[in-house]
Amino acid sequence: MKKLRIAQIGTIWETTPPPLYGGTERIVYNLTEELVRRGHDVTLFATGDSKTSGKLESVYPRALYRDGIPWTNPLYPLLHITNAFDKADQYDIIHTHLNTRQDYVALAFANWVKTPVVITIHFVMPGENDPAKQDRLLLLKKYKKNNFVTISKAQQTLGFLNYAGVVYNGLDFSEFKFNPNPENYIAWLGRFCHDKGTYEAIQVAKKIGMKLVMGGKIDWANEEYLKYYNEKVKPEIDGKQIVYLGELGDKGKIELFRNAKAVLNPINWNEPFGLVTIEAMACGAPVIAFDNGPAREQIIEGKTGFIVKNVDEMAKAVGKIDKIDRAFCRDHAVKHFSAKAMAEGYEEVYEKVLADYSTKV
Repeated sequence: MKKLRIAQIGTIWETTPPPLYGGTERIVYNLTEELVRRGHDVTLFATGDSKTSGKLESVYPRALYRDGIPWTNPLYPLLHITNAFDKADQYDIIHTHLNTRQDYVALAFANWVKTPVVITIHFVMPGENDPAKQDRLLLLKKYKKNNFVTISKAQQTLGFLNYAGVVYNGLDFSEFKFNPNPENYIAWLGRFCHDKGTYEAIQVAKKIGMKLVMGGKIDWANEEYLKYYNEKVKPEIDGKQIVYLGELGDKGKIELFRNAKAVLNPINWNEPFGLVTIEAMACGAPVIAFDNGPAREQIIEGKTGFIVKNVDEMAKAVGKIDKIDRAFCRDHAVKHFSAKAMAEGYEEVYEKVLADYSTKV
């Protein structure tokens, strides 16, 4: 396609790419790198210590939370987002990533610039009857004609939005080394909270008497998550059957996955995408997941893992895991969820949006 001048607006709550936990920042990094590799002129709007093969624009030197700035602060994100939109005429297309409630201001700015804007939503859509998120719902309704991209079909719960496409998250799998001969343990990775199903994974391990190795983020700033860890998870960690390795970087995460018989993903919410599944499969590890969110878009039942309804079904599925071809898991992840596949998907969206824009001008 035609080489474009693209503005990628990431976040400033975390560094891009993140040193440890941080899904959206990792996706924005991989997308930017792949678009640059494909010949586009890309500017990344992120923290000052972010890395990119493109151009970097920043208004703050590092991740906001590391300087004690609370997640509720609206002005630093405003400064960050307006920095990109103030320079809109320098780009053929602006691609902004909505990750927190402060990012919603981009919906309005998209209507005030002449440059076409693509908006990827990285969170769960607010519900029509969710009183805690009515403000978000009203904003989405007001700016429903913007060009929205979702990261799964399951995420498209609001029928009134103008969806420009579905583009699955993609990663650079070059460091995700395939292992055909795993060790005898099951694995779990994520943030310690009910939504991610840590306790359910522990229950599965205890039911089948198998070792569970966990890597996880303890969110000290979230009172609810911290209580969950202290009451539901920490008492179960014995260092023998239930093992906690700490919060893992890329190297540790890959070792956890590639040596696991299977990775458990007992999510208790409709996750928009979830990187754990594709990262595990890229290492050859089958995934057993609860039937929520995009599980059926990521996992081929009986081929790359199993989709189950509860802890009992998950425990039984572990017993069938040796029937899975680990090489097929790897091939499936690379074909459908690589950074290359993601960039190609977004190029199609950019072409569509630009074509629609040209007919209106």
